[in-house]
Amino acid sequence: MQSHGGNVSEISKKYGIGEHQIIDFSSNINPLGFPAAVHTVLKKEVDEIIHYPDTDSSELRDALARHHGISQKNILIGNGSTELIYLIPRAFKPTRALIPLPTFSDYQRSLLSAGGQVHYLTLREHNHFRIKSDEVIALLPTVNIVWLCNPNNPTGTLLARGEIRKLITRADREGVMVVVDEAFMDFAGQASVIAETKRRENLIIIKSLTKLFGIPGLRVGYLVAHPRLIDILKGYKEPWTVNVFAQKVGIACLKDRRFRARTRKFIDQEKRYLFNALRGCKGLKPYPSSANFLLVKLERQGLSSGTFYEKLAQQGILVRDCRSFDGLGDRFIRVAVKKRKENMILVNALKKAVER
Repeated sequence: MQSHGGNVSEISKKYGIGEHQIIDFSSNINPLGFPAAVHTVLKKEVDEIIHYPDTDSSELRDALARHHGISQKNILIGNGSTELIYLIPRAFKPTRALIPLPTFSDYQRSLLSAGGQVHYLTLREHNHFRIKSDEVIALLPTVNIVWLCNPNNPTGTLLARGEIRKLITRADREGVMVVVDEAFMDFAGQASVIAETKRRENLIIIKSLTKLFGIPGLRVGYLVAHPRLIDILKGYKEPWTVNVFAQKVGIACLKDRRFRARTRKFIDQEKRYLFNALRGCKGLKPYPSSANFLLVKLERQGLSSGTFYEKLAQQGILVRDCRSFDGLGDRFIRVAVKKRKENMILVNALKKAVER
């Protein structure tokens, strides 16, 4: 069973469908593609491949510092946010971690690979899988690191800024580190707690340029933390992991404010359409989401996410089978928000699959 979305190549080979004929709803990438400046940058910088990239990504860090109103010393760039997810446990060696479930599986893998133990807070379906900060706070004395995804993947639920601040404050008193993955925060509005890193030495925020700017192939992510934590992380990070194109494209993307605004407006509009259309399908239950995807429960008896996934894949429609998310079982799929024509194709295919 696949543990990540976007496996278009595998489906193409398995069912003999051309890769360009497959509509991929399993990967949560901006359906508008990437900013026009990306083409320009790649052509302009092609001669730079004869040089090693700046191992500190200084220019990109500078651009991000201006973007967030923080110091460059608070930022570390990585080869996608995944590199940073695995770097954190390697550097700080937490022995007891707390992760709410369901959530992104690489948090668990990164902690276990560094020799830590992982404890879980199972989120309740009847509460739409929402995280309650008080439940996390009650467990702080039993762990030394808490890992949150906000908005959460795959549920799309958002923990309010005030709730996270309360959690960070209590965790600081208990000597507990808090990691918040904000990979999808660009689609959620103003709930980021990046500003807290200026004074909190127990907080790390992980960010990604991949989702909003549609550049997963370039692999560029970053984290924001107190300079003391950044210095520790640098001691465990390999050099030259972020290539020159990723650095230059990242800078260009940050300058395009119109693209960001257009994307948010577009996603909000299409997400409303997709949610309402799926809510009208008997046997399907979509959950409200603050991200650019929807978690959908298969309510009809006899349906499993695995067989549902295969039925759709045979038609060239790729959704995320959520069995790989601990805490969900085999009754859930996740679908990305795409353009109206593609969303309509998905809705019709889901209706037919449920009816069969």
